[in-house]
Amino acid sequence: MESANLVDAATVAAHLGQANSSIYRLAQTGKIPSYAACPCLSGRRFDISEVRQALRALAQRAVKP
Repeated sequence: MESANLVDAATVAAHLGQANSSIYRLAQTGKIPSYAACPCLSGRRFDISEVRQALRALAQRAVKP
C-alpha cells in the first residue's frame, strides 16, 4: 500500500456507486479496509483496489450456501 493510492470515502463511493455513509459503515464494521488519515484518527482513507477485493470476498461468502 502506498499513501499516494489512498482516497477519501467520497471517491470510493463514486467508483462503487454507493453513498458515503455506506462506505464509512462498511469500514466501521470491518468489512472493508481503511486507514487513519491524520494524527487525531478522525479521518479515514481507502485503497480502492483493497476495497474492491474485500467486497468481492464478502459477496462470494454471501452467495455460498
